[in-house]
Amino acid sequence: MTMQDDFIEWQKETLKAIELWTIRLKNEALKQKTYSGAISFLKRSKPDLSGCFKGNTDELFRETIRNIFTDAEKLVREEALKREVEHE
Repeated sequence: MTMQDDFIEWQKETLKAIELWTIRLKNEALKQKTYSGAISFLKRSKPDLSGCFKGNTDELFRETIRNIFTDAEKLVREEALKREVEHE
């Protein structure tokens, strides 16, 4: 296997890990009592950005991690919107 092959494999594994972490975060958030609580949990848990964003590789990686939390929030909202309205 060449270095290029290794790098391509690493990219595929990383993308799969991002997908799995998004689902894990959504599932962890849904342990809250309400969908609103689940979204709040994800917002509280999302890592902060550094004060000065220069766009270097590690800052972009941190932004990718933040986006995983944002994607998990979207999954929670989608699940909430699929629920039937409860009538009293």
